Amino acid sequence: MPNQLILFPKLEDAFNKITDRHSEIFMPVVSIPKSLINENWEGFFHVIQFNEDPYNGETVKYFTEYCNDTMISFTITNGKYDFDTDLGYFDVTDDWKKYQIETKEKFEDSKNEFLNTGKQFNIANIKIGGEPEWWQGDATPNDPSGNKMIFVTEIETYPFCEDSCDKKIYVFYSHEHNLIVHLYQIT
Repeated sequence: MPNQLILFPKLEDAFNKITDRHSEIFMPVVSIPKSLINENWEGFFHVIQFNEDPYNGETVKYFTEYCNDTMISFTITNGKYDFDTDLGYFDVTDDWKKYQIETKEKFEDSKNEFLNTGKQFNIANIKIGGEPEWWQGDATPNDPSGNKMIFVTEIETYPFCEDSCDKKIYVFYSHEHNLIVHLYQIT
């Protein structure tokens, strides 16, 4: 399985549209072949590190059912992601800016170390398929039809992004709705 994973994929491999803001916010960690979840599926699931400001009450105007205080979602079109709400969701307060910068710097350090030396974070910590190992309790989302979404993967962020907030990202998928959800829990 590890040979099939693509570590630190390019932003353009994960997203249909890329703006400067996308480059600032979204940090692709790993691409996982969909066939590892269902042998009949083609393409990749992309796990995205992100850093939103949990204290910025102004961003609530951009919340949706699948983009809220601990969750973001993407629609998959032509095998790539489109973020499901306004990028204002990621607006930060002055107090949070330093954490956003720290997260981006730590992520880039890991990415550059991998690209320059081949040293990778411990991919054995990436759980693919099966049942999630929740840190704070089951938060499995339902798709727009009310069905439980398919668990794709979970990955703890600290091995590749040693910032101030260790979190675990859980990724779920609705094949019917071409919807991918990333939610996180912290310790």
